Amino acid sequence: MIEKMNEFGRDVTNFFERIGDRVKALLNGNRRLNHDIVIHSEAIPEGYKVVYQTERMSSVPSEQFRNQEPDPPAFLSTPQLAALHGKKVESHVISTSDGYLLTLHRIDVDDCMNETIGTVLLHHGLLGSSADWILLGANKSLPYLLSSMGYDVWMINARGNYYSRGHIEMKVDCEEYWSFSFHEMGIYDIPAALDYIRKVKNSTEEINFIGHSMGAAALLVLLSTQPRYNEYFRIAILLAPMVYMNNIKGPLKSNFTLLKELGERELLPQRKIPHDIARRYCKGLIIFCTNPLFFFSGLPEYTQWTDEFISSLLYHVPAGGSINTIKHYQQMSASGKFHKFGDMFSEYALSEVTVPIAMISSSEDWLATLPDVLKLFYTIRVPIDNFVIHGKKISHTEFVWGATADRLIFPRVFEYLEHGTNYTSFRNEIKLN
Repeated sequence: MIEKMNEFGRDVTNFFERIGDRVKALLNGNRRLNHDIVIHSEAIPEGYKVVYQTERMSSVPSEQFRNQEPDPPAFLSTPQLAALHGKKVESHVISTSDGYLLTLHRIDVDDCMNETIGTVLLHHGLLGSSADWILLGANKSLPYLLSSMGYDVWMINARGNYYSRGHIEMKVDCEEYWSFSFHEMGIYDIPAALDYIRKVKNSTEEINFIGHSMGAAALLVLLSTQPRYNEYFRIAILLAPMVYMNNIKGPLKSNFTLLKELGERELLPQRKIPHDIARRYCKGLIIFCTNPLFFFSGLPEYTQWTDEFISSLLYHVPAGGSINTIKHYQQMSASGKFHKFGDMFSEYALSEVTVPIAMISSSEDWLATLPDVLKLFYTIRVPIDNFVIHGKKISHTEFVWGATADRLIFPRVFEYLEHGTNYTSFRNEIKLN
């Protein structure tokens, strides 16, 4: 079995090595992949020159992705990948109150729709980006499905990832720039996105929030520390929320020694776990064990994936993040509490969260374990539902791009969005019938 797995790994590696420099010609010469960049003057402070790269952000991919032939789903930015799917995505560059520059991606609404049925803001998970949401392609990706239903879909990119690497004053390679965790994403990034969306739409309508993993934690940070933002939301849907971490598995669990080997500012700028560390903590295909995201979250169920999908996936993830974010989660795994960075006694006041919340979790998830998600469900004030997926091989990352996500997860998301706070009564009616 191990030999077959290693053989698969060699096959994928050979696939990467077959891909050559023609991808650059594809990106540089294909005008179909151009997209709109929308920068409103009020979003960026006066006097600051924004440099926005439309192809890839500045991070350099690992060596296995060099000298590759064009495989269209890989090597493309979120807007370019969307264009390949026949969709159009706008890029909106905004600034936070503490000076970080973020990119919001918005799915262009179909011209034939007279009006939308609501607004949805998607927040990616740990080490992720907006690209995560559309890797499944034109017919299965959650943002596209929501857009086709009539929703105005926005995707946030948290500070430090490919699309949000900039600051009004600080350089990205300075230590102070990386002094953040999901706490700052909650108190600065999400509010900036919310205020900007409301201004662009000239509307105070309530927004629907879908947060995966770290995105769920960032939302709860915001709502518990700045309760006025509870009024901005209609409903929050948390996919595999990384909030309580007492029962997590893998190298993320209270392993403070490991962190010293993974960097001091940005987490692994080279985007690759050293082989000796990977083999020390991870058993399985080295191509996944050396990927920082899968190293922490567990190996994915890859047997239904094509080589092309794997190449695209491993090029887009991880999308970047700070070492402090990992430290913050390790601190919470040690304390068993949902608290501020470096202070286990400063717990976030979840009693301040009044937004109705629905959750989806899986029995195979290393990071958002069933006991921890259940603890969160019984802690929040307005729980709607805790949908648990048992025995379907849904790991932590596959809530967004898993081969069965469009069948096991997204339909439940649609039900939550449609019925909102009435979902519980709707569910009971279904059972009675």
